[in-house]
Amino acid sequence: MADIFTLAVNDLDESFNVQDTRNYGLSMVFNEAGASCSFLDFRRNKYLGIQHIKKNDPDSGKNVAGAKPSFEDFLKSAFSSLPWLKNQYKSIKIAYEGTKSTLIPAPLFDVKERDNYLRFSFAEGVEEKSFSDHLIPLDIQHVYAIPVTVYNTIKNHYPMVSMVSFASVVIESIWINYKNRINTNRVFLHIRENWFDLMIFDGHRMSYFNSFAYQNREDIIYYLIFVMEQLNHNPENMPVILLGNIEKNAPLSELLYKYVRHIEFARRNDAFKYSHTLDHFPSHFYYPLLNFQICGL
Repeated sequence: MADIFTLAVNDLDESFNVQDTRNYGLSMVFNEAGASCSFLDFRRNKYLGIQHIKKNDPDSGKNVAGAKPSFEDFLKSAFSSLPWLKNQYKSIKIAYEGTKSTLIPAPLFDVKERDNYLRFSFAEGVEEKSFSDHLIPLDIQHVYAIPVTVYNTIKNHYPMVSMVSFASVVIESIWINYKNRINTNRVFLHIRENWFDLMIFDGHRMSYFNSFAYQNREDIIYYLIFVMEQLNHNPENMPVILLGNIEKNAPLSELLYKYVRHIEFARRNDAFKYSHTLDHFPSHFYYPLLNFQICGL
């Protein structure tokens, strides 16, 4: 079972105590390729670290020959090796990182139409359940889908915890941290593995949000410039704030500087303290995960 996953990131403060998790906040982001977790000590208002658990590719050679583990197998194996993930916590927040979602203005939203909202934009695939998050500060309903097998597996391990969409966490965490600092147009570009999120604030409101799949850095540039031009925003004048999995001196950053004049990298929320174990991560890495606990979701 141990070959089912790899503990790709395991940066925990020496003060992390598995016997003291009732005073911690656990934030978790799941997708079908793995899970990421952060631990917040509420008494010290300090993040104690991050773990990233990656489900091994059946073709990578790390799994038992012929085995094709399910998501349930993956979680059972991870929780067996990292038993504190099943401990009691003061707060547990869980987000699912999916590929099907859409935004509906709250006054126009009808909960009975959630499935139809998704069918309008996406083809039907595996059996799924539809959900919605009310982003209260923006008065928007974020409608999304979670595969039934994944949903049931997570609920089996965390029956009392409600799941939300990872994109909802991205939107609300950026809104909370920047709402009082944005009085002009801003673009937020959040880079994930194989996907990126593009958000535009027009003064004090969100005027655009979408998530895009990409295969190379040129795809990201294309969608970014295309969306800005369609909305009559000039890349020469409009600042872009970068978050997520992008290094400051990486080829993608260098390419962005060719097309966008004003670029800055997001900073960590200075309302919290952070373990020294996180010092080797750039401040804009794991942004939603390190701000999940402040969201009202």
